[in-house]
Amino acid sequence: MTAAGMSAIAAGVTLVVSGACLGVFFSTEREAWGRANDATTALFGLLMIPAVVAVYVRYAPGSRWAVGIAAMLGIVGALIVAVTSGMTAAAKLDWLVSAKVGAVGFAGLLAWVAATSWLILGRGGLPDGLAWLGLVTVGVSVVAGIGTALVIRAQGSLQGDSQPPSSLWAAYGVAFVGVVGWCVWLGIALIG
Repeated sequence: MTAAGMSAIAAGVTLVVSGACLGVFFSTEREAWGRANDATTALFGLLMIPAVVAVYVRYAPGSRWAVGIAAMLGIVGALIVAVTSGMTAAAKLDWLVSAKVGAVGFAGLLAWVAATSWLILGRGGLPDGLAWLGLVTVGVSVVAGIGTALVIRAQGSLQGDSQPPSSLWAAYGVAFVGVVGWCVWLGIALIG
């Protein structure tokens, strides 16, 4: 499980780098930074797969069916994130399409985080605090996603003058920090 733990920690660090690249891209509007964001997001997706498998191995005995569905959501979600972001980084997929399809991948990963958090609370084996962080992060992510859908419905897009309220950006910031923290904490827990 040490390799899976290291992979989860690396995924969290990679997500921080990805967020930094996205911030630089928005401030400079240089395409290279957008591609760096996409490439690091793709790497994040790939790095999450060993952690998903490690959680499956840990919790499969006794409830293989439910844990298997959760693992499939996590792996498929991670692969969607990796493929769409990788294709966007390679200029093979439009970023608007990538964002929509990639959101489905992130939803799969978040569903896996929720299921894993539920398993932790029900069966132990990993810290309860990790589970609560996961559930809060998923909850904030769902609120941010619903808020985004409402803004898009009201304004037609999130481009140009149609920007979401600062509270929505704050929700995304909290969700981002939560995902990073959850990945790193999961990695530390899998190593220990």
